Amino acid sequence: MENGALPDDFEYVFSESLSYFKSAEMRQLDQNIGDLDAFIKDAETLIVAELEDEILDHESELRETFIALAELDCILSFAGAAADLDFVRPRVVSASEQCVEISRGRHPLQEIVLDTAFVPNDTTMNTTSRVTVITGPNFSGKSCFARQVGVLVYMAHIGCFLPCDEARISLTDQIFTQFSSTETCAVPQSSFQLDLSRMGAILRRASQHSLVLIDEFGKGTSPASGISLLTAALQKLVSNRSKVICTTHFLEIFSIGLLVDSENGISAMHMTVHVPETANDSAVPLFRMEHGIANSSAGLVCAKMAGVKKAIVDRAYEIIKAIKKRQKVHPLAELLRNDIHMTLDSKHAIRSFVSTSWRDASDDQIDAFFSITERM
Repeated sequence: MENGALPDDFEYVFSESLSYFKSAEMRQLDQNIGDLDAFIKDAETLIVAELEDEILDHESELRETFIALAELDCILSFAGAAADLDFVRPRVVSASEQCVEISRGRHPLQEIVLDTAFVPNDTTMNTTSRVTVITGPNFSGKSCFARQVGVLVYMAHIGCFLPCDEARISLTDQIFTQFSSTETCAVPQSSFQLDLSRMGAILRRASQHSLVLIDEFGKGTSPASGISLLTAALQKLVSNRSKVICTTHFLEIFSIGLLVDSENGISAMHMTVHVPETANDSAVPLFRMEHGIANSSAGLVCAKMAGVKKAIVDRAYEIIKAIKKRQKVHPLAELLRNDIHMTLDSKHAIRSFVSTSWRDASDDQIDAFFSITERM
């Protein structure tokens, strides 16, 4: 096309915002091939419609096949897990026996992700010991054990082998959980309100054939209120004859006689932890459950394990010692005035800071000052 003129064989077709033309070659393609894309789509639509009709004629057979394949896939997965992870077949007995007896049970998911060997624990719940109350510090494995029992009972009811040495589990109608709630803007309730709502539903619905898992219920309010609510809830579940695993830091429920170990089907257990004598030593969770009540929650040891600064932990130890001896807790500023000292690096840093004109300071002077502060 020269000087804006169209070739002689260009034929105008139509125009919108642009004008369209066809050449002789394009007209020849239209005549020989036509709208091939439309023909292909029409053929696809016809084939799909015929296929749909064919599938609908065999819908019931296909649905039954899919269900059978899903069950087969599930059974093969169960078998593979049992063989690969050393699971054993549980004995599922009548609901009237009201028991959850597991020898050396392990949490199947926790065991997989651990770099070290998982520490197994026994579970004994029967007609004479229906409620297990577990005490012990944070990081000791209380919550993991409660979840472990729930997972193993559920696995037994769906036909899966279990990670344990031996298991005998009665038929369970429902598994209830009361774990700490997380506050969210989507629900106009505090975490403690959510905990109370969930516990209320459990107390209304739990039967003698139910399993109830409670993790640190009552910690969202004052200690006195939390202890009272937890004790009342456990006593209600005892009267329901439900099977219960409860973890708590409220040692007072036993120390002041609100609940009594080995009475009314209640069994007191604790997770063992090697607790150091001083703040300079490290606590070693043993993750082993034994009969009895924990001596303390070892909160300061847990704080150190969680990375709280040593100065804060040491100060907390001082406060605890003063409280135990019924002595006055001296303000921190008063203690600092009695024990003020400066290292050479501290004095050097102060002199350097005061003597330097920082408006005109060179990069070398700034780097030198930072190197001093890093050594402090």
